[in-house]
Amino acid sequence: MKTSITHMLLAGVAVLSLAACSQATKEETGEAAESAADDTAKNLDNAGDAVENAGDAMEKATDDAGNAIEKAADESAEAAREAKKDTGEAIEEVGKDMQKK
Repeated sequence: MKTSITHMLLAGVAVLSLAACSQATKEETGEAAESAADDTAKNLDNAGDAVENAGDAMEKATDDAGNAIEKAADESAEAAREAKKDTGEAIEEVGKDMQKK
């Protein structure tokens, strides 16, 4: 009977050891899954921030390009007005010179 009780005690200890090991494994697995989920959430946040920053940079670049085009158009228009004025004045001078001769 002692052997039977000893075997039962050893079997009980083995079962408890396996149960404790199984619980520790479950906890470690849960912690690893939680850590992976946290990392994924952080990476998604970072990716979202990167996309938002890229959008902001594209918007600024578009605005800057638009402003540069507008400035170039204004400067071209002013240069054309000046050229027209200078051409008109030159034609008048030529006309005056021709009348003198």
